[in-house]
Amino acid sequence: MSTQYPALEFQSMPVGAGYARPEQTFPGGLGVDSPALEAMTDLRRVAPLTVQRTNTLASTRERMRKLGVRMLLVTDATGAVMGVITVTDLDSDRPAKIAAKSGKQVDELLVQDIMTLRGRIEVLQLADVEKASIGQILSSLRDAGRRHALVLDSAPDDEQHLICGIFSLTRLCGQIGLSIQPGDPMDSIEEALKPVIG
Repeated sequence: MSTQYPALEFQSMPVGAGYARPEQTFPGGLGVDSPALEAMTDLRRVAPLTVQRTNTLASTRERMRKLGVRMLLVTDATGAVMGVITVTDLDSDRPAKIAAKSGKQVDELLVQDIMTLRGRIEVLQLADVEKASIGQILSSLRDAGRRHALVLDSAPDDEQHLICGIFSLTRLCGQIGLSIQPGDPMDSIEEALKPVIG
């Protein structure tokens, strides 16, 4: 036993102990003219929320509910992004149509059956986002009819491309003081945005 460096006492871990997750705090008082980077979920600082493509739709819906999110990145075993899945995907009629064709129950379907594949995902470039305002991001999401936008960091002279950020329409609206709830219809969101961004 060292007297210079006394040992700490180990204790039993309590039942139900979880684990810490990185948390990004967003500054209050953002406006449409605030820099977009201040409102981006920065995946260089927080762990992305992901799901594997072989998860069932039922377990994926439960994961989203527990995490309080409406979109997950779909990854393979190496961590490469294969696509995205959203609550909108889960709530659409697509799972029922696929289940009817395959003879499976909807909740037995896998994420890979309904996810939006990587090749169909459009992203914003980090270089553009760095110069943009929150108002520009809101306009981009509204004009595209989307609830989320992924931000891609493309290193110059390099083939490495990394998803480095995510924008959520609901979160952006909340950050500028609009009372938009997750799942509100897009036309309600558009009405709330009209006086703010035209």
